[in-house]
Amino acid sequence: MIVHLVMFRFKPGVSRQDARVVAVAKAMEDLPKQIPVIRSWHHGFNMSEDVLAWDYGLQAVFNSEADLQTYFEHPAHLPVLELWDEIATLGFTDFVV
Repeated sequence: MIVHLVMFRFKPGVSRQDARVVAVAKAMEDLPKQIPVIRSWHHGFNMSEDVLAWDYGLQAVFNSEADLQTYFEHPAHLPVLELWDEIATLGFTDFVV
């Protein structure tokens, strides 16, 4: 299995209450229904008060690298990624478990 971890940090002036954040969080909720190769999907807002913490996180699991690539290129994923690019910077890693 492949675990895909993503951390999102809101850009200056963007808060959790921003309408764009609310919209992208809703879009994240819908992705597993649209992309059948997603095996497991957990995401949400950071709960830690630490200044080093990122604002939002995603943990997704896929059966294979091919499934991960399918997810990356899926037409439902690309507009959500564009929404995130507008409001946040992100970092990610993919690893085998």
